[in-house]
Amino acid sequence: MRAFRRIVTGHDGDRRSAVAEDRECPHVEVTAGATVTNLWRHEGRPGNADPYRDPVAPGTPLPPPARGSLLRVVEFPPRGSGAAPYVHRTDSLDYAYVIDGEVYSVLDKDETLMRAGDVLVQRGTNHAWDNRSDKPCTILFVLLDAEPLDDRQG
Repeated sequence: MRAFRRIVTGHDGDRRSAVAEDRECPHVEVTAGATVTNLWRHEGRPGNADPYRDPVAPGTPLPPPARGSLLRVVEFPPRGSGAAPYVHRTDSLDYAYVIDGEVYSVLDKDETLMRAGDVLVQRGTNHAWDNRSDKPCTILFVLLDAEPLDDRQG
């Protein structure tokens, strides 16, 4: 997977806007056969005036933190590489933007082919990502903590 440059702004001692970090994001992991770059994470309401510190740590879990968000890029290899679709669900509202390639969004009853430029809004549903092509697919995800699905709602 290509490296992603992460540029973070902040404030200097005089409360003037400044670049706090500008480097290749170091938080890259392989999870369920996919390469994941966790770009940003926060719990609760973000403190934009707080001094900068990297909010991402190794082993970042799949869902966002309580009342927080998670920004990540995932590269799904072609299915022929041995990676199998991983069915999962999180109590989050997820925005998925396909940067490059194509992938199937697989749900309990439906599946939809997504290509570069397509956006999916995932609302706490069971789902998997299935790359049936012969090229990797790269997706940018924004995960927002949400109320859990009430089992009575189906």
